[in-house]
Amino acid sequence: MVKEYDMIIEYLGQHPRSSRQEICGGTGFKGSDASLKRLLHSAVELGDAVSEGNGRATCYSRAVPIYSGKNRKHPYGLQTFEHIVTGGYVYVDKSELVYNLANNPAKYVFLSRPRRFGKSLLVSTLKSYFEGRKDLFAGLAISKFEKDWVRYPVVRLDLSLAGTSFDSDDLRSRLSRILRQNEDELGLEHVEDTPGGRLASLVRNAYAKYGQGVVVLIDEYDAPLHEVIFDTENGPVYKRIMKDLFSPLKNLDPYLRFVFLTGISKFSQLSIFSALNNMRDISLSNEFSSICGFTEAEIDKYFDVDIIEMASRMGKNPEEMHEMIKMQYDGYHFSASCEDIYNPFSMLGLFMEKEFSNYWFGSGTPTLLYETLGRFNQDMAGIDNAEARADEFSIPTETVQNAIPLFYQSGYLTIKSYDPLEQTYVLGIPNSEVRTGLFRDLLPAMVGKKRMETSNFAYEFLRPLRRGDVQEAMEALKAFLASIPYPEFGEGFRNSFEEREAYYKRLFYVVFSFMNIRVYTEVMNSRGRTDAVMVFDDAIYVVEFKLDAASAKEAVAQIDARGYAERFSARKRKVFKLGLNFSSESRNLDSWALEEA
Repeated sequence: MVKEYDMIIEYLGQHPRSSRQEICGGTGFKGSDASLKRLLHSAVELGDAVSEGNGRATCYSRAVPIYSGKNRKHPYGLQTFEHIVTGGYVYVDKSELVYNLANNPAKYVFLSRPRRFGKSLLVSTLKSYFEGRKDLFAGLAISKFEKDWVRYPVVRLDLSLAGTSFDSDDLRSRLSRILRQNEDELGLEHVEDTPGGRLASLVRNAYAKYGQGVVVLIDEYDAPLHEVIFDTENGPVYKRIMKDLFSPLKNLDPYLRFVFLTGISKFSQLSIFSALNNMRDISLSNEFSSICGFTEAEIDKYFDVDIIEMASRMGKNPEEMHEMIKMQYDGYHFSASCEDIYNPFSMLGLFMEKEFSNYWFGSGTPTLLYETLGRFNQDMAGIDNAEARADEFSIPTETVQNAIPLFYQSGYLTIKSYDPLEQTYVLGIPNSEVRTGLFRDLLPAMVGKKRMETSNFAYEFLRPLRRGDVQEAMEALKAFLASIPYPEFGEGFRNSFEEREAYYKRLFYVVFSFMNIRVYTEVMNSRGRTDAVMVFDDAIYVVEFKLDAASAKEAVAQIDARGYAERFSARKRKVFKLGLNFSSESRNLDSWALEEA
């Protein structure tokens, strides 16, 4: 209803003191009178309109944009289903998908999603469902499907509580506390045993007491292992402990109703995936692709008032505000045919605080990812728009040969497209929040400088470039490159010519992506590949790099000779050819040349 709201407010600005009937006729409003009344009520509540009179005689006029300050309750950071639905918070109804998941043909199910993407809330919702909490689901979609509401004993293991910064004895102790808590909740005696032995007793005893199959929900099953993935000393020890916890599940089948695991990645050496050989992995399933995160339809249904209020605050129309939000937080896809998914953690933070920020990225530093980049000497330009088969980017963590699987599983890459004939996916950075956050941290690490220094450079470089002053922008780039200490910048110069030239391309890509400029590398046409293409709102720069050339004009000549700029000639933006020549002697930008195509 955002478009309709914008249309109504615009009409009221031109036709003050209009009745609902006049508004309906003047705007061509297609919805019901009740829908129109609701939108007008929202406009008055938010201060975008004022009303006079009562009932059908009420007239409406456009007001000076203000906001109401009547905050809705958004469950930012909340992960308990009962707390949300009984506490008056906005709840995006996923209960139909919860019903389908709980009653799918497979008894054992695994779901991988990035951190803070709603996995724990999903587990909490499943727990309430299997406990037969019909009262909590009143009015939700699931009430149309579930009629019996059988109560099952539920074991929930939240392994995010097990942490990682401790020794192996502490890990066993924390697992015991989690199991003891479940024993207490189910009214069972404490059993002192290994984690695996205790879980087996817990399931058998719960089955004996309640006479129903036991539901086992394991949230963040891989949390204790993330910081020891590449730790050759502690990693194997922690894996043995976790393997001991999970191994009894394969022998408990007669006592189980449903087993559900969530996590970020797969650890095949825990044996849980091989032992439960009929486990269904729904991580790439079209059917459950939207079970975590918010779809476009859900944004329109549950948060239209929030978008309208933010637009009122910021002096935008709702359509503009919607596009800003989409660019910042949308763009995730979790299957070949998945609709756009918004990051739920960021969206709830946005609507609670009423301002844009990197809520999801700022909630955790991806140190593991940067360690992975260094371990595999991964080219960051090869991360964005990477091609991969499903078994290459969702493989077990222990077998990764590059950074792409961990980047995808952690939420820093997502599916952009799928080729059903080749059965290959194109992976890319999902949105502006991830891109700016990722490169804000990556660029300082890459060049050995502090974040404040790279941020200052970004402003000095970006401002003149946006106003078309390439000369000033290149001078800023040259000064920045000159300030990079030799060891961080110069290692590549002991390698081949191609590797040295490639280093500048990678650095250029990171610099531009860091500033959230759309930059594409190795863009192909019929006569070759141009090194980079930068896309602005009003201009496109086709960029070619040279190393130790006579001048940058050689790079521009190559753009002309191979027709790199021709494919962009039909665009409405101006197209420029930018040649950059780097010097291996000065280890800096030597010259540049710019021509309009």
